[in-house]
Amino acid sequence: MNNRRSILTSGQMSSLLIAVTMGSAIIYIPTPLVGFAGNAAWISLIGAFGFGTLVLACTLYLHHSHGGIGLIDYCGKLIGRIPTIVVMLPIVLMLLFATSAIVTGISDFFASSMMPKTPPYIFCSISLLVAALTARAGIVIAARVFVLLVPVMFIFTLIVLIIAFPIYDWGRLLPLPDKGIGDLLHGFYVGAGFPFGEVCLFPFFLSFAAKDQTHILYRRLFLAFTLTGATMVIATVCTIVAFGPAAGHLSYSLYQLASNIQVNGSNVRIEAIVGIAIIIGSYMKATLYLFALNKLMVRLTNVSNTSAYVYPASLLCTMLSLTLFSGPADFQYQVYTIWPFTVIFIGCSLIFVLTVLTWVKSSVSNRQKENES
Repeated sequence: MNNRRSILTSGQMSSLLIAVTMGSAIIYIPTPLVGFAGNAAWISLIGAFGFGTLVLACTLYLHHSHGGIGLIDYCGKLIGRIPTIVVMLPIVLMLLFATSAIVTGISDFFASSMMPKTPPYIFCSISLLVAALTARAGIVIAARVFVLLVPVMFIFTLIVLIIAFPIYDWGRLLPLPDKGIGDLLHGFYVGAGFPFGEVCLFPFFLSFAAKDQTHILYRRLFLAFTLTGATMVIATVCTIVAFGPAAGHLSYSLYQLASNIQVNGSNVRIEAIVGIAIIIGSYMKATLYLFALNKLMVRLTNVSNTSAYVYPASLLCTMLSLTLFSGPADFQYQVYTIWPFTVIFIGCSLIFVLTVLTWVKSSVSNRQKENES
């Protein structure tokens, strides 16, 4: 895994951003968000998208202000090496938890819907093995693969949403908001942390972007993030108009949509498409988080082997995925309550603090230059 020669195009970086922010969230988010915010879930998502756009703007500002170096490098420049190590330790724990939760989600989906007799460790171990092999192959190889997989994920999602059109009842969008402002803000909190706030982890990959096309890169990243937000909002609206108040009590809204699609009175049975979409999204996201975790640990420990922690981290995540969650209720609590809080108040807060420090340092430097001239 030779990171020094890893230069990615703006299109590949856009695919990575979609994989980091959306990934498997298109399957998981609509249903619990409707449960939290009711018919106003899509409004909560729009607000959360605005928050994520702010975080993305800050990450791009940091990338531009520091000449395209990585998060660890400019964090070290701003606060020093020892504080950087202390600050990055919670990020390591975040990546470990996120990777474990992703593969646990794959296991729970197939065990509860398609393959109930298959042991969970089969899904977790195979998923992380494939993700580890891809992460060890390098960011360039992963980006080339994801450029092909991201459109497949979008196409399969759109197929389900379009074919399910006959079961939509648009009157179910009213009243709005049906649960009050407090629940709308609850939905905003969840969506801001997962998935839109997860863009705070994207600086780990920005250092691999080509430095001669930054303006095109930034524009395409915003377009990719907008595409993610629009897809999430559309999927949530479709969930509401398809199932109404019951949507918040169902699991895996896209799967439920696919299972209810009928043509001439017969079920089409295209649930396998949703299974493929969740595998693709989860695989891409787990791969990128493993890569970021390995990169972070390599930099913090100064080892010469740039892929030293890929396999140990994947093994640890496999064990965590089998032991971290006591059951589906505990999984729901940790993913939709603890994880958004962690993302917002650790990951996003770090980006905001570094942005303020960079702006202050830049302002002081400019004033000194003006005084000298």
